[in-house]
Amino acid sequence: MNTKIKWLREKMKMLDMQGMIISNPVNIRYLTGIDAEGILLVTRKENIFITDGRYVEDVNKTLTIDDEIIVYEFKDFSKDEYENFFLFCENVGFEEDYITYSKYKEYMHKYKINNMQETEKIIEKQRMIKDEEEIEKITKACKITDQCFDYLLNFIKVGQTEKEIAFEIEKYFKLHGADGLSFETIVASGKNSSKPHAVPTDKKIDLGDPITIDFGCKYKGYCSDMTRTIFVRLCT
Repeated sequence: MNTKIKWLREKMKMLDMQGMIISNPVNIRYLTGIDAEGILLVTRKENIFITDGRYVEDVNKTLTIDDEIIVYEFKDFSKDEYENFFLFCENVGFEEDYITYSKYKEYMHKYKINNMQETEKIIEKQRMIKDEEEIEKITKACKITDQCFDYLLNFIKVGQTEKEIAFEIEKYFKLHGADGLSFETIVASGKNSSKPHAVPTDKKIDLGDPITIDFGCKYKGYCSDMTRTIFVRLCT
């Protein structure tokens, strides 16, 4: 069985929950490795992931028999199946910091749930404790970012725009194994560098400009974050 799902069931038991609805994509990826839109339904005995038909093939490639997760398309999961999935669950957990009140009411109606219970952020708290595999992914994300910074030191030239540098950062990440950006890159030069959350502009780099770069990449779901300030010539 998937070890993280097994862990989740133990936590559910401690909180007297017989089922749980997980819709936060970060939590879904943490528990299953699935990186796709959808919803994960868990009881003490069964796990299913319901998703759009566009993602089914990739999801099935991600999962193994040992994960014991059945994949459905939204269109193939009937009204009766929704209503019966938590039929014998007195308390069903939900992510209180993620779903809206309207979604909460929708879940109550769709699944015919007697009582929806806050999960007390059990998954989020567990995600704070990194295992060896997670640490390796974070280390790899940091390594790619560090190498990107070394590359930038030779790439950045007078006359380039902030947007050009930001684009080059994203391109470097994707060419060197990252999924993409962990957040929108900040490249702020000259007077723009005083802005903590500046947006890259068409401003061109001038001699002597300070350039603040706040950037990071995402590698297999794990992020890096680096901020550096450099000058296009020595600062005196």
